[in-house]
Amino acid sequence: MNDDISDFADRKNIKQFREAASHGNPQFPMKIYKNDFSWYVNRTIDWHWHPEIEIAAVISGRVTCFINDTKIDLHEGEGFFINSNTMHKEIPFDDSEQPIMTTVCFLPDFIGDCGSDLISRKYIRPIVSDSSLKGIKLSDEIPWQGEMLDIVKRMLELSDCKSWGYELKCRNMLSELWYSLALNLHKEPPNTAVNHKMNVNEKRLKDMLSFIHSNFQRDITIDEIAKSANISKSECFRCFKSMIDKKPVTYLNEYRLKHAVDLLLTTDMQITEICFACGFNHISYFGKVFRQYYGMTPKQFRKNN
Repeated sequence: MNDDISDFADRKNIKQFREAASHGNPQFPMKIYKNDFSWYVNRTIDWHWHPEIEIAAVISGRVTCFINDTKIDLHEGEGFFINSNTMHKEIPFDDSEQPIMTTVCFLPDFIGDCGSDLISRKYIRPIVSDSSLKGIKLSDEIPWQGEMLDIVKRMLELSDCKSWGYELKCRNMLSELWYSLALNLHKEPPNTAVNHKMNVNEKRLKDMLSFIHSNFQRDITIDEIAKSANISKSECFRCFKSMIDKKPVTYLNEYRLKHAVDLLLTTDMQITEICFACGFNHISYFGKVFRQYYGMTPKQFRKNN
């Protein structure tokens, strides 16, 4: 697997809500992914954020993307732009869908020079630092957006071939993407923009989810989760509900189960060991919650997969 541009499988190693995995490396801070939703737990690319810009195109099927509290449905040929450090999540449009999506993730400074040159100051920072611009739905019916989507698809083909000098071509194509985006945002923000006022709930939720991801292996309480964001227990519930429409305990259990699935499929650990390693205090409760989500026991899941 190439160190610079690889398929989506690397994302299975993500251990934090704010992705612990970097997209690329300091020498080439960019990656191109082919996302087959069948590879993800519950066929969901769950809530996360990262410093990289993300531009995606749906290759086949239909995808629903959540950008903070905004939901956008995408059919084949459409896509999205997601700004740096913006919370987002992707799922198939419905249970019958098996969509394929390609995404390009890159640090904004990859186009400029560490934020200090004219290109960064004039064309990159104004977009990245715009707290009201969280994302944009890209439609193939809008010419400039259709061109962006075509470039994303061509970049996937280029990364698959990996011919000599493809890194140079990828960077040039990335500059084309950004030029088109910056030019049209400069002219007039599109109607498809997902605009949000920076609100305190987003910061609070990120703090609480980061706390969960760092402490899920031990017994943690709602009070502790709320305290991590310096809010009350009731405000904690309201924040989870308004931002991701879940209760804190529901999210905590789902996060623990994803790690349990990873251990079931990648290790020889005993079921009891996995139960306690993922923060569940009782094997019976672990089995009950697991069956609720996956329709089978952990042992059956391991055997079937």
